[in-house]
Amino acid sequence: MAGIGLLGQDPSAKLLAIAQDAVPGVPVGFDMPTGSRKLFLTLSAGAPVTPVSQRWTLTISAYSSTAGILDHADADRMWRALVRALLARRHEWPLIDADLQAGPMTTHDTQSDVDYVYGAVMLTVAMN
Repeated sequence: MAGIGLLGQDPSAKLLAIAQDAVPGVPVGFDMPTGSRKLFLTLSAGAPVTPVSQRWTLTISAYSSTAGILDHADADRMWRALVRALLARRHEWPLIDADLQAGPMTTHDTQSDVDYVYGAVMLTVAMN
């Protein structure tokens, strides 16, 4: 997801590093990772907040299933581990701040016909 080319710094590399540290051994990506346990991230740029910062929304989808049945406790643990790590490291460049926006909640992925745990974190990211 390099080179988004918007006003702010692209935080995707920092977010992947935080996620990989928070849930070691679990595939994490902005493209849907493979496997029955995984974290799928989406990142959306928002409006500038100040002349030196921009809002971004990070959605986190935590998948953990066996034979298509959600292991809710495991998916919830992965989701919470990543959110806690993001909040703990919210002041590391290019992040300025982070706060929980929504979640965790259980929802359904119609494409793969499996439930997963979902939520969003609001990021404030440094501008270029």
